[in-house]
Amino acid sequence: MNDIKAEKLYVALGASQVRRRLKGYGFGVRKVYSEGKNRAVIIHTATGEHLRELEAFFQDVLTQDPPQ
Repeated sequence: MNDIKAEKLYVALGASQVRRRLKGYGFGVRKVYSEGKNRAVIIHTATGEHLRELEAFFQDVLTQDPPQ
């Protein structure tokens, strides 16, 4: 099985909206998938400055906890 060694970032946006925001950037994002209505998970490998940039990019919709 191919395990991606990456972190997860939860946001309060739909997956398609997240993909639209990320278009042309990158930030070490591997995958974006839906976690329900207006919830998405960003799988990323960003560290250090890139991680801070990614978190700042989604600061307005960032959530701390995974969905229940």
